[in-house]
Amino acid sequence: MAGKLQGTIFKKCDMAAHNPGGNKACVAGTCQHTCANIERCSHKWTLRYSVGGKQREESFADQVHPVTGRVSYGSGRKLAQDAQLKLAHDKRAEGRTFADPKAGKANFGEACTAFIEAMACADATRTSYRTVLSKWIAPVMGHMTLAQAARAHETVETLVTVTMRHLDPSRRRMARRLITDVLDKAVRQDKIAGHKITDIQVEDNGTARHDDFVFPTFKQVDYLAKHMGIVIWLMRGCGLRIAEALAVEKADFRNGGKSLRVSGQATRDGRRKVALKHRKAGEYRDVPVPAWLWEKVKDLPEGPLCPGRRDRRYAIYATVNDAFRKHVPLAGITGRFTAHSLRHVYASVMLVEGSVDITEVARWLGHRSINVTYAIYGHLLPNADERAIAALDAEFTRWSSVTT
Repeated sequence: MAGKLQGTIFKKCDMAAHNPGGNKACVAGTCQHTCANIERCSHKWTLRYSVGGKQREESFADQVHPVTGRVSYGSGRKLAQDAQLKLAHDKRAEGRTFADPKAGKANFGEACTAFIEAMACADATRTSYRTVLSKWIAPVMGHMTLAQAARAHETVETLVTVTMRHLDPSRRRMARRLITDVLDKAVRQDKIAGHKITDIQVEDNGTARHDDFVFPTFKQVDYLAKHMGIVIWLMRGCGLRIAEALAVEKADFRNGGKSLRVSGQATRDGRRKVALKHRKAGEYRDVPVPAWLWEKVKDLPEGPLCPGRRDRRYAIYATVNDAFRKHVPLAGITGRFTAHSLRHVYASVMLVEGSVDITEVARWLGHRSINVTYAIYGHLLPNADERAIAALDAEFTRWSSVTT
């Protein structure tokens, strides 16, 4: 095999390595150098190599016949040589360092837990991921190693499409996302060479909870805003999640107030700003700002538009949410109308009245996938078949009316 072999094959019991003049263990008589004939001794062969500057070892014993009990001397060395060849091949493959075989034996469930705790997200999002892990993923994959999880395509597919089928699609997508994100990170860290958890689709099974798309009147929304502040208009005018709206600052408005850069969301305690949902720190989205909203914002002071009290930079999530629940019935809004419903109203207005492309709506809402937007708002879109027929009929009318 061309190329440099990786590591060294030896036996730690080799008497030829005995060095009483320089090795402390040899001087003290506690060394392992005890065998004059390493070809026929009972000790294992060792393959020593390095990964990322760290020394690793694997041991290979001579094989024993299951019936006769005879030892096949030298078979352990052959296994070590095979492993050595594979390491050399893996290191050259795709121009990258080979994955650490021992790192691939790390526990997958523990890797998931560490990944969740390191996520830059809101506390509620972290709690949701913990629940998905403990209730659904851990029972079927928590015992696996990273290497085993990387090959468990059928297990993952069964989990998210069968076992969890009765759940909301967002919950099943969360499970799939956690599994693939943890494995993707393991690949980047050279703990595994790759994984097979791809192309697993999560279909909408009709269990998703959608608001009833109550459209409150201007008077009703204005009542909420008078009792709760600008946060109401931010959600109604830009489709922000409540935690995103609480984190908006005056400096986030750009282009003379025509756009809003949404770069994070406030933590539940209002003390700091963290990454957007399903996004990494530093990622953002720019949302168009209606002129009427900028009129309400332009004269407000610099800094957070929804400031907190004392040492809190932003308003506390629970305080705002509780106030919303209190004032909704007082505003005369009936049905199940939550703070998140203002976001639904924002999207619905653009799709129904503004004829805005759903891909743009998905981007402004900050959905990770267009499929999420379709699952929630697809029923608001004009029937595609009817539009296609109308377009073809109109085209035929123009075409057939042309005289030669």
